[in-house]
Parts: sequence; structure tokens; C-alpha cells
Amino acid sequence: MVLLVAALAFVVTTGGGLMAVRLRDRLHLLLGFSAGAVLGVVLFEILPEVAASVQADGRRLADFTAISAGAFLVFFGLERITGLHGGREHEHRHGAHQPELGVLGAAGLSVHSFIDGVAVAVAFRSGSDQLGIAVATAVLAHDFSDGLNTVTAMLAHGNPLRRALRWLAIDASTPMAGALIAIVLRPPLSTLPYLLAAFAGSFLYIGASDLLPEAREHDSPWVAVATLVGFTVLYLISRFA
Repeated sequence: MVLLVAALAFVVTTGGGLMAVRLRDRLHLLLGFSAGAVLGVVLFEILPEVAASVQADGRRLADFTAISAGAFLVFFGLERITGLHGGREHEHRHGAHQPELGVLGAAGLSVHSFIDGVAVAVAFRSGSDQLGIAVATAVLAHDFSDGLNTVTAMLAHGNPLRRALRWLAIDASTPMAGALIAIVLRPPLSTLPYLLAAFAGSFLYIGASDLLPEAREHDSPWVAVATLVGFTVLYLISRFA
């Protein structure tokens, strides 16, 4: 199941990148849905799973919240370093002749996609198929945006389309690499709650600071509807899956 999700992530990421070339102005609804799905998996699945672990094993909740906060800050730092999501108009004004910034941004997104693959493998290994399905849904939802942003970052900074597509292929392949490494290394079950806490922080940042602002670049009430649908889908998975 993990490898199937990773293969789907390859397809979805590639699709997002190709859409960036053709249909950039029509993707706000999908970004809104992705934001709702990513935030929903944190609120309805990952955090309850971590809380259950704290209650069962007598661990300190503060340790897990600190890990989540740390992951949130790491992604914030990564975004600052790579210059991603700083505003499309700003990119076009100041970064059109700095192709190395586009490469740095694409590399950062590829690292993020690698972590997605690890997250899917860890979620299914937790023993909860419900958690695995929810994390996989959220990953697939925002991998489309990852592919889109990889190509956009490359082209906005003056890279040729061929190079942008090469980085798209790298980004699309890294979830499989992350999943395979997690399967081979098989982290001890005792570490899984800590890993889930880290994924919670990273997903919160992706949803709140990446996907939602991008979706809101379009003043359409349907963006809010799409975000609500994303939340609802993840709630239904957590409630009935």
C-alpha cells in the first residue's frame, strides 16, 4: 500500500508540474481543497494519534508539542532560505535572472516531498490503517501543489523549461525514495509518535503558510468551499474509515 501511494504521488506531482505550464490560473480550487485536507489530517488524525500515545505511555505532551513547533520552524526557515512562496509578483520583479534561486527552491521542495514519502510509510506502520489512509490523502492532495510550485519556481527565476521538467521528475521521484528508505530502516515503534509529531508541525506549516495563501490569491468564494470540502473529507475518513 505504501509503495502504491508513493507511485500515485509521482503521478500527481508530475501532473501538478505540467498544469503549471498550461493552467496556472485555474488551480485555486484545488489548492483550497489541498489546504483543507492537509490541515484536516493534522487535526483529525495525527494529533489525536499522538495524544493517544501520550495517554497510553505516560509521556510528556510538552515534548511532542516542542517537536511539532520545531518542525514548523524548520519549514519556515527552509522557505526563507529558498525564497519560495514569497509572492509571485516579487519573484518576477527580482528573481527572473537568478536561475540558481529557482534550483534552490526546487531542491527544497524535493526534500519536502522526500519527507512526505517517509510520513506515509510511518503512518501505515503505526498499525492504524485509518491514519495511513488519512496521511496518504493529505500527501497526495498537496503533492499536486509541490509539482506546480517546482515548475513555477524554476520558470519564474529564468530557468529553461527543460531544466524545470528535470527538477519536476526529481521532485516526483523523492516520495518513493522516502517511502523505500523508511520501509528498509523500519524505525522502532517507540519513535513513531515523535515522528508523527514532527509531521504534524510540517503539515501545519504547509497548509497554513503555503497552500491557503496561494489559494487566496483568487478572490473567489469557491476557494472557501473547496477548503471546507478538504476538511470534511478528512473528517469523514477519521470518523468512518
